[in-house]
Amino acid sequence: MVIIGLALWGTYEHRSEISSAGGMLGRVRVAWLLVAIGAELASMAVFARLQRWLLRAGGVQVPSVSMVEITLAGNALSTTLPGGAAWSATWVFEQLRRRGAQKTLAGWVILVAGALSSFAIFVILAGGAWVAGSRGPVSSLRWLAAALAAIPLAVSAGYVLARRSHRVQRLLSSTWGAIARHVPPAAALGRLVRKTINDLGLVHPGALGWAEAFGLAMANWLFDCLALLACTEALGVPVPWRALLVIYGLTQVAASLPITPGGIGVVEGSLTALLIAYGTRPTDAVAVVLLYRIVSFWGLAPIGWTAWAGLELAARHGLRHTAHPWADHEHGPEVPPEHPPLAPDRVMHPSPCMGCGDGASAAGDDTLAGAASAPAGSERSRSPS
Repeated sequence: MVIIGLALWGTYEHRSEISSAGGMLGRVRVAWLLVAIGAELASMAVFARLQRWLLRAGGVQVPSVSMVEITLAGNALSTTLPGGAAWSATWVFEQLRRRGAQKTLAGWVILVAGALSSFAIFVILAGGAWVAGSRGPVSSLRWLAAALAAIPLAVSAGYVLARRSHRVQRLLSSTWGAIARHVPPAAALGRLVRKTINDLGLVHPGALGWAEAFGLAMANWLFDCLALLACTEALGVPVPWRALLVIYGLTQVAASLPITPGGIGVVEGSLTALLIAYGTRPTDAVAVVLLYRIVSFWGLAPIGWTAWAGLELAARHGLRHTAHPWADHEHGPEVPPEHPPLAPDRVMHPSPCMGCGDGASAAGDDTLAGAASAPAGSERSRSPS
């Protein structure tokens, strides 16, 4: 209620700028508006491809159209519901499980996609701070931004070193053992960390693979930034070229704070203030923010909810994406030669579970029965949280 009250107060205080900005929206350049819409849709498609790439690295193939639908629906959940990030992650996790991803892989995809997105936005912010130079509110924080962007690199380098060096592993093990003897909860935490590291080590994309994944995470944000640029051009407002990346990066970091669903009020206030701080007239800044939010938020939300409804209805009626028969198994299926190849969006329901021994057949049947009777459903969350 406090946030809503502040938003209403801010709207009243700046009613003249909002009125003038509304008049500018009536003179929008259609060609640039179409560029903004295309860039926003491309951003969603790239994020879907990132998650699909991570799934493929774990040995699970998901059709591109299905992954785009899941991404759009997850984005709608994340940006429109209170606590949307948790709802989105849970729902996307369930969707990935239904398509054959094991629990470890499904969780790994969601976590790694979020981590890569967080790293990418900090790289964009750090680069933007240096491009903007000595002008603007973050000019004195350029080194801090660069240090924050370097943290994931340091953590990744440490992880690779620990995985490859037995000496480092022994040192870490002995150090953690000494801590665990004096702090009992540390022992349980250590076992959990070791299990997580071992689980994540099952997927080996390789150096070039990680570079491709990071490139997709960067492209996701840059297409969204292009949508902001196109909205600025669509209104005929001078583009703050040198400050564009830092404006966009700071806005997205502010949007990641779990204050309001979809960053409503937070994004508008942050983006408007930053545009004004870097030389944009207040009326022009308000108009740009309104158009950008129409394209990136209000336009995507109904598309995402439509995708969610389609996936849920299709699953509930058994039309597609029913629970994968091998989703709860650690081994892969052994499809007999007499079975025809499966279409990308069709699921075969063997009984007993193929790939299981006689002793596991009953468990496989139970799993399939539970999957068939389970309700349908319970990530794009581009939020860098």
